[in-house]
Amino acid sequence: MANMRRASAVGCRVQVYWEGEDEWFDGVVSEFSPGRGYYVKYDDGEEQWEVGVCHPAITNTGEHAMRFLSEPEGGEEVEGATDPMPSPRERKEASPDTEPNDDDEDYDGDHESDEDEQDEEADATLSESGSPTPEQEEQEVSALTPTPKSSATSDRVSSSTKQRALKPAASYMRNSSAFFRDEETLREMRLDLRKEKKALANQVHVLTMQVAEREQRSSVLKRELQQLKTEVTLANVMLQHPLPRGSSEKLQKPKTTTQWNERVLDQKLQNQSLAQELLDLKTSVQEQQSVVRRKQQQRDELQSKLARVPRRHLCTLVELQVEIARLLEEKRTLEALPLPPSSCDSTERPTSSRTGSSSKAALQNELIGLESTAESFKEELRQWQLKVDCEQARLTPMETRLASLQQELRRYEDSQVLLRSVFLRLSPDPHDGCVTLDAALTALHTLAPPDQADATVGDMKSRLKEEQFLSPDDTAEQQQRFSFSQFVEAFTFLFK
Repeated sequence: MANMRRASAVGCRVQVYWEGEDEWFDGVVSEFSPGRGYYVKYDDGEEQWEVGVCHPAITNTGEHAMRFLSEPEGGEEVEGATDPMPSPRERKEASPDTEPNDDDEDYDGDHESDEDEQDEEADATLSESGSPTPEQEEQEVSALTPTPKSSATSDRVSSSTKQRALKPAASYMRNSSAFFRDEETLREMRLDLRKEKKALANQVHVLTMQVAEREQRSSVLKRELQQLKTEVTLANVMLQHPLPRGSSEKLQKPKTTTQWNERVLDQKLQNQSLAQELLDLKTSVQEQQSVVRRKQQQRDELQSKLARVPRRHLCTLVELQVEIARLLEEKRTLEALPLPPSSCDSTERPTSSRTGSSSKAALQNELIGLESTAESFKEELRQWQLKVDCEQARLTPMETRLASLQQELRRYEDSQVLLRSVFLRLSPDPHDGCVTLDAALTALHTLAPPDQADATVGDMKSRLKEEQFLSPDDTAEQQQRFSFSQFVEAFTFLFK
């Protein structure tokens, strides 16, 4: 029974060994093909081609991957299937270089190429029809999701089907559950990418609309700016060349063609005169600019000459005037001196000349020393001036801050916030809002400024009596009470 082969096995019950699950499964042979093998319909509803060859895992026992359990039901052979099918061992010995699963691999390759073509056609259709709607995506996912072959199988059959779907069978024509899992992941990734593409397209559309709106607004603003510039230019021209009196009468709207022609002629003449004036103004501006350039060139030349002068020879106009005044004074002094006697001995002249030359050299040396001292004093003076300028620069913001603080202090004093807070601390009577005289005097003594800190309560009371703030009678004085206004007046009198 186990050696039944080829087309005579159609209708037989068989058991097929699955390598991935290491288990035998029952089924019925419905077809036979010399190239593909046996088409087995399993009891759990699965249908696929199987090759009845020896499996490597059971080769040592002499058994095959398919076992025939019964005779064919009709006993009739299928036409066109009488060709003998070589056994797996004979096929292996006849062609050792070829593998027994070449046909299966060709079928798998064709099946995968067909699936790739279908996926490419689906992607092309989706790209032509735009981004799919969520309903279309759900329909695609439901269409691509594999459905069971039979819905009437038992719970045991369905559980065995799920278990066998987790591992590949011995035949390579059966799809792998791992491949299905990867395909589902790819579908989810494709759906996510489509959603992201749709979101990005919407964002690009929104940004394009915003850019178009900004460009339109920019063009409107540019037109308004150009119009405002034209109005400003026209206003400046009208200010520079105001219309004469009675021009409003001339600018009345003409009624006849002759008046229109006269108006046009007047405007042309006025434009010509304005153009001539503008040309004259441009010419004068160019002349003034040339004069300014010459002056700047002369200034640069003088500054370069001044930079080449040694620093010790530089002096101000005041110093020159002082030096001129000193020399004039010395000249007047020399002129007032009596002339030396002409009857001087010839022997004394060489001595006086030598004395004069030596005094001249000494004076020159002294002059050089004084010049160096003056130069050092000038340099020190410049340094002090720089320091003074720095201190003044630091002092200016401090003075501004002091003025602001004084203003805030005056505002604070005018608001009488401090006096009111002190007065409220004395717990005035809620009926009349007054405090006792002793409490008021004690508070005023507390508020005394540092320069009047020596004043006592008695001194303040006597001064208030002199100014008739208090009654001279002692009995009335003990009963006298201070309101807030009287408290403020007393503070102003005592300390301001």
